[in-house]
Amino acid sequence: MKKYRRYRAEFLGYDIDKLKLIGMGHEGKVYLLANDRVLKVFYKEDSCKKQIEILIKAQNSRFFPTVYAFDNRSIIMSFVYGSTLSYYLRQNNINKHISLELCKLIDEFKRLQFTRLDMRLGHIFLQPDESIKVIDPRDSFKKKVPYPTSMLRGLQKSGELMEFFRYIQNDYPHYYKYWMKMMAKAKC
Repeated sequence: MKKYRRYRAEFLGYDIDKLKLIGMGHEGKVYLLANDRVLKVFYKEDSCKKQIEILIKAQNSRFFPTVYAFDNRSIIMSFVYGSTLSYYLRQNNINKHISLELCKLIDEFKRLQFTRLDMRLGHIFLQPDESIKVIDPRDSFKKKVPYPTSMLRGLQKSGELMEFFRYIQNDYPHYYKYWMKMMAKAKC
């Protein structure tokens, strides 16, 4: 009797059984390729379609990985180096440069007309030059999140929220006032 595979093993010309798995999440798995690239394989076609839509819209943004190829279940994109911001903040304090980078990220979300102006700290990667890149953008055009709730809660959990606000107060006074007000409301 012939055995059949229960899953597809080849995506965009790569046999995933021969690749190194470097990450796994709710939506899929990520495999390392040569030339600073990764192959992300999604569990569901719909999840892949949504992420492709976001990444294609953000192709000219320095905050997102570059997309090289895709199909209905997978994407080849640039590898994002560095550590997550949540990991970094367990060992270091936030600084002004990183704080301003986070505000620039929200500005970029607005420029790209995202309705979800938020990103978890675990999806924000700090590069060696302290610039940031994001992975796993989800529901950027579907959910309506008018301020970075998850990001601010992550900063609060790490004990860095007030320092972050101190750093952005002069350069981003509109964010400072609005986000402080929203965080105060959330505590009620």
